[in-house]
Amino acid sequence: MSDTLYNVIYRGKVLKDFDVETAKRNLIKMFSLSEKKAEKVLMSRRVVLKKNVDESTAKKYGIALKKAGLDVALTKNPPRVVSQEATTAPGLKKVASYNEKRKDASPPPENLIERKAGVPASTVVIKRSSRIPFEFHGTGSEYFKIWIVNIILSIVTLGIYSPWAKVRRKQYFYGNTHLKEASFEYLADPVKILKGRAIVVGLFIVHSILSNLVPIIGGIIGLAILFILPWLVVRSLAFNAGNSAIRNIRFGFDGNVGEAAKVYVLWPILAAFTMGILFPYVYFRQKKFVVENSSYGTTGFTFTATAGEYYRLVSIALIPIVISIVIGIVFVVACSYFFPPAASLVGLVLYIYLFAFFSVKTTNLFYNSSRLAFHRLESTQKIKEYIVIVATNSVAIALTLGLFYPWAKVRTLRYKLEHLTMVASGNLDSFIAKEQKQVSAVGEEMSDFLDFDFGL
Repeated sequence: MSDTLYNVIYRGKVLKDFDVETAKRNLIKMFSLSEKKAEKVLMSRRVVLKKNVDESTAKKYGIALKKAGLDVALTKNPPRVVSQEATTAPGLKKVASYNEKRKDASPPPENLIERKAGVPASTVVIKRSSRIPFEFHGTGSEYFKIWIVNIILSIVTLGIYSPWAKVRRKQYFYGNTHLKEASFEYLADPVKILKGRAIVVGLFIVHSILSNLVPIIGGIIGLAILFILPWLVVRSLAFNAGNSAIRNIRFGFDGNVGEAAKVYVLWPILAAFTMGILFPYVYFRQKKFVVENSSYGTTGFTFTATAGEYYRLVSIALIPIVISIVIGIVFVVACSYFFPPAASLVGLVLYIYLFAFFSVKTTNLFYNSSRLAFHRLESTQKIKEYIVIVATNSVAIALTLGLFYPWAKVRTLRYKLEHLTMVASGNLDSFIAKEQKQVSAVGEEMSDFLDFDFGL
């Protein structure tokens, strides 16, 4: 008998054609888990369900868990996985014996079986997870008209029109972004945006004047602005979320100032003293703060990424980036000596590559780690494709002296949305109907007190 031990790993998703809600019920019924424990397992991105068992036992666990609808894998000890929590669910101890009892009566794999009260055992209902793509219906020529008018009016009014320009721009992009035949809405009041910007501009004008007249007071005001920055960030996130909606349900944000101070002030300061080592962790904490304090109606979002994934992203890119930078510097120096214009071109190519790499990788990780209840997002952007878009947009903008910008904006957004999908567990319409009922019951008591967009 082999002495090799195995771990049973849940890979963060249910099997094809399985519904998460029913998978949860299967876990509760088959393994005597509490509802909270079953939800915790299913919401995990990657978790060890059973560890250090022999091969025969591991296979029995794997078979039974797959029958419950979970996508699991067996790994030899020590497992090379990153788990949010290495737990052994108490109820799973019954899995081996349960599997033995169900040898001849097990449901067919890859199907989600739900028996209803009063329905014969031979009658089953098969429910499927649905993939709902995001769509963008706008065009560059349409946005060009909005863009050029916004610029002209903002210049003529010395910037006073800029809040109305922002609302028109966002309403165009929101209104042309569709999810299952419903478009997003941007409901902000331009006057509130103007008030928020006036406060921020006023603070910086006072700081600038006092810094020249009385440097000490200017420094004190500068520190005061640093301290109120987290509050401004929270208010801006709350304003933008609260004024975004789809199917008559608003989004929300309820982050607190104390946590914002940590992720936007304290951690960046500490990262500066670590020569940048902490910056991936800071970026992770900021994304986690935004997602986990956001909600759709009464349901909050969750963020399943880990700091380790952001560090791995950086480490994977580090070697080719360093090599590219070294080669690029040598080439730039050579070009600047023999043919100076080529140096700028090489620098631009390096910049576009690095920008595309981090944009694609961080965007995919961000969306793939964001969930709303048992619904999740899936982003599949590709680095090469995004490089082509960025490069062609940059060239076209340069050749047209900036006039191609509206088309570049639309092309970029369309690409991102074409590679973004909602994987809805069960019927998304029933979820939305439930949210509408809950939101209606709670009522909308939106306060106007400092409900401003500070432009952060």
